[in-house]
Amino acid sequence: MPRTPLMTLGSLALLGALALTGCSTGDASGTAPEGGGATEGESTGGALDCSAATTEGYELFLDPALTVDPALDVYPLEAGDTISFTYAAHDEAAYPSYGWTSSYITEAGDVAVSTGSFFFDEEGGVFTFAGPEAVAGIVGGPYAGFLDIETTVDTTTTVIGRICVQFALTE
Repeated sequence: MPRTPLMTLGSLALLGALALTGCSTGDASGTAPEGGGATEGESTGGALDCSAATTEGYELFLDPALTVDPALDVYPLEAGDTISFTYAAHDEAAYPSYGWTSSYITEAGDVAVSTGSFFFDEEGGVFTFAGPEAVAGIVGGPYAGFLDIETTVDTTTTVIGRICVQFALTE
């Protein structure tokens, strides 16, 4: 039986919930993200690239079939910023879904998962991420972190790209 878009979204929602089980939207240790303080109302500075990350497995990469426009070292996520993705390996017959997961870098260099969602504008393997996007549960910024681009077919989710981002300021 072919998968309907509703079946695919339901599967992705369940997978996303399972992936984030046990993760908090803030850093329970009180450790600040790389770019600033984690306490409400404070604003501090810091490096705004992903070089401070010490967590293994968080290297930047793009699947050879994934192109990103514009091509930058660090992608800003303030209001009005957009990032366009084209996945040349898109197979409509497999009913793929595309999504993203964000994470930020703490002062200790650890990578902490923040939030994620689906790309609802996907059409033929082309989709767009639009700012602003801030670190969930953390006040201040800007902060450096990662944006993982994912594709899901059936129940298998694969990260097809990881880019360095600068999260928007929170007020």
